[in-house]
Amino acid sequence: MNTVFADASAWVASGNPKEERHQEARETRSTLVEEGTTLLTTNLVLAEVHALVSRAGGSWAGLELLDTVYSDPQYAVLHVDRALEIAATDRWLRVFQDQAFSLCDAVSFEVMRREGIREAFTLDHHFAVAGFTMLPAPRRAKHRR
Repeated sequence: MNTVFADASAWVASGNPKEERHQEARETRSTLVEEGTTLLTTNLVLAEVHALVSRAGGSWAGLELLDTVYSDPQYAVLHVDRALEIAATDRWLRVFQDQAFSLCDAVSFEVMRREGIREAFTLDHHFAVAGFTMLPAPRRAKHRR
């Protein structure tokens, strides 16, 4: 079974029609779900998504998200401990000090590295900077003449 890391950026975009890349994210998420792909995330990312969904749609929307994640076996949530945070800090934040990686990003990258996951459901270009494949693929910059 294939596993893809689920990041907050694409997760939120797939559920919010007001997001610029909503359609791409929605189609990618549908494809992943139809293929039976496990969507692995961390409790840090889930907390981020919950906060964003609750702000946009109310507390009931946030609860609906949590109920879905906790009841659907296609979602897996890895709980972050101090050792993982320290490893992420050392491997990603210290090494990539020229990048604006958040601790949540760094923990996500470290989880992906440890689990051997190469693809992330994300719109955050930091995943590509860290060497992972983004789903949906990043948009190419438009050249101005």
